[in-house]
Amino acid sequence: MKSIQTYNIKSYTYRVKSIWVVCCISLLFSCKKTELGPQCISCDETPITNTTSSDVLILNEGNFGWSNASISIYNKESHSLHNNVFKNANNGVSLGDVAQSFLQIDDKGYIVVNNSGKIEVVNTNDFKSVATINGFNSPRFMLKINSQKAYVTDLYSSFIQIVNLQSNTIVGNIPTPGWTEQLVLLNDTAYVCDMKNNNILLINANNDQLIDSIKVGISPNSIVLDKNNQIWVLCSGGFSQENARLFQFNPSNRSVEKILTFSNINDSPNSLCASGNKDELFFINNHVYKVLISDTVIPATPIISTNGNIFYGLGIDPENNDIYVADAVDYVQNGIVFRYSSSGSLITYFTTGLIPSKFWFIH
Repeated sequence: MKSIQTYNIKSYTYRVKSIWVVCCISLLFSCKKTELGPQCISCDETPITNTTSSDVLILNEGNFGWSNASISIYNKESHSLHNNVFKNANNGVSLGDVAQSFLQIDDKGYIVVNNSGKIEVVNTNDFKSVATINGFNSPRFMLKINSQKAYVTDLYSSFIQIVNLQSNTIVGNIPTPGWTEQLVLLNDTAYVCDMKNNNILLINANNDQLIDSIKVGISPNSIVLDKNNQIWVLCSGGFSQENARLFQFNPSNRSVEKILTFSNINDSPNSLCASGNKDELFFINNHVYKVLISDTVIPATPIISTNGNIFYGLGIDPENNDIYVADAVDYVQNGIVFRYSSSGSLITYFTTGLIPSKFWFIH
């Protein structure tokens, strides 16, 4: 792989933040779907042949309706980069429309492609497609339940779909009140963010039955487990409907143990992540913040300041707690990923595809 080109950070401090700009550009190019934005000149476009545990996957959403989602692979030891990994591994076939999330199960990778209503199944060593799971409405996140099945949440469906991992097909569904988002598994129970009704749904993973719902704050958008098997849920507060809140939920007695409330009603945090040993939590609220699981208040000072960037995605390396932050730039040009140390010092940065948003640390 080729080395990553160095960029001037100051040149990215001005960001176009109004969504109408994207809409106008989409209308301008609506007659001819050429690829938007400048392309990465320095990155390697040859197919991946063998990924390693030093590789970090970056999921690039792409523009809605343009089918230009992509995957980038960054090697954290050599600082080298491959862009358009799926397309280059599959004879120029596009990944699809809006890459939403990624899940690795053993040697297979599952790429959830939201607006295309599908999941692409690939070999994680070379990202060649081995199957496509169709039949979704607007899939969001995937969770492995056991070696045979997984759950997939959905934006527009009133069901969580059950996927057979052997046949790569949808084999059933679980009725829900509406839009479901991130989810985690603890023992035999799946805990699911119910965005529409501001609940956490509890699903018996043995019989695929909804067994309970717990009220939390408005718009629970992300969920993680800590080292004590406590569940943390980040709620954005909606469109300034209430103050955002971070909930600590005890699954053993199904009670809320602690609530950390954001001071400004205009705060809209997202992208909750846990550190490698699961005693620290990170999230984006314009800047990047770190919270200890023992904290009782939201910190006033970020660990990483935005400096004019549009922080859009966040990932924490489970090996060394390096912090990866995705910058969507203006949602039209290729995005940037910043890599920081666990203390918040900048290590490097590089361009990816359009609208980088999720990270996966290949194992």
